[in-house]
Amino acid sequence: MKKLFLYFIIFTTFLLNGCFNYKDIDKVLFVTSVIVDIDNNRSPVIYVEAFKPARGGKGESGKGERVLYKGTGKTIFEIVRDLNLSSSYKLNYTQNRGIIFTEKAARECLVDYIDFFDRDQELVVRSYLAIYKGDPQKLINAKLKEQEYIGLFIFDLIYNIPASSRGILLRLNDFLNQRYTKSKTSVVTMIAMKDDQTSSKIEVSAGAIIKNFKMVDTLPRTQAEGYNFLIDNIKRGTLEAGNPSAADKYITLEILKSKTDTKIYYDGDSIKVKKIINTKTSIADVQEKLNFTKENIEQLEKNAESNIKDACERLFDYYKGKDLDIFNVSDDFYRKYPRAKIDDVFNKSQLEVEAHVHVEGSSDKTNFN
Repeated sequence: MKKLFLYFIIFTTFLLNGCFNYKDIDKVLFVTSVIVDIDNNRSPVIYVEAFKPARGGKGESGKGERVLYKGTGKTIFEIVRDLNLSSSYKLNYTQNRGIIFTEKAARECLVDYIDFFDRDQELVVRSYLAIYKGDPQKLINAKLKEQEYIGLFIFDLIYNIPASSRGILLRLNDFLNQRYTKSKTSVVTMIAMKDDQTSSKIEVSAGAIIKNFKMVDTLPRTQAEGYNFLIDNIKRGTLEAGNPSAADKYITLEILKSKTDTKIYYDGDSIKVKKIINTKTSIADVQEKLNFTKENIEQLEKNAESNIKDACERLFDYYKGKDLDIFNVSDDFYRKYPRAKIDDVFNKSQLEVEAHVHVEGSSDKTNFN
């Protein structure tokens, strides 16, 4: 109850700083998420989730109401305006937290459905962008115990991604900016419903690779760590490395800090992309045993460095074979060599990874047997 009241205060605080007064707030529905799907004729289908503040009745306890809308039409703007014809209150998009496209819409092409979210004055481009794998009806009707509102849950879920090295996040403004890159390729957060849970759950499942506004492939979550290392997007997370004190056992390292520097070398013929990855870690979990000798720690660091190097190189070669420059190699190249005239920079590039892992220790534990 306190959390819902806090959301109400946040909404009213933002709006009272503008042109609204408390009477206006009673006549407005604040949109928290928009889901865009398409029908068999490629026409957009919109699902809107909104928050209705209330000052009387239920509103006295600080709890508003969740209101859902669905509309179809020829364009997004047409649908948005038509939705107001079925609502006694105006739909306001200034507090929208998530813009979600279905995989079906993304694979068809987003170019016909994205412009409204950039052009409309109410919508904010800092909203998180996601691709949903599954039936949008199942998503909009999901009963989440942690959060009643899908939009706010998605916002919190994506906001929590930096705690993992295998998550991918992208805001609308970043996605729109990437259309001006050489590769015109983006990796967008992909979400899905978890069916193996006792209650409805939503998880970050993978990354959707979008090229020229069309979803062309996916980046599996198991490979997202290598991707994040290559684009310098590691905040926190974990690394698993072989245990030098026990064969076939593992040690989990918690990432405390990581930085990736990129260097480009071009000799007129070949292009070398060098990634220097410096990662500071702490021992978080040990299987079987570990003796904290200098030799074992050095071997543990080498094992982790080898894992990073292998993961990055395999991922780079895999998407190089598909001609999907998700690493922004072409932009890095022309940033350093703006006058170079070379076709197909990405496919002519060779990756060199120089990984450095430093293990600081293990909280309050020493040897483990």
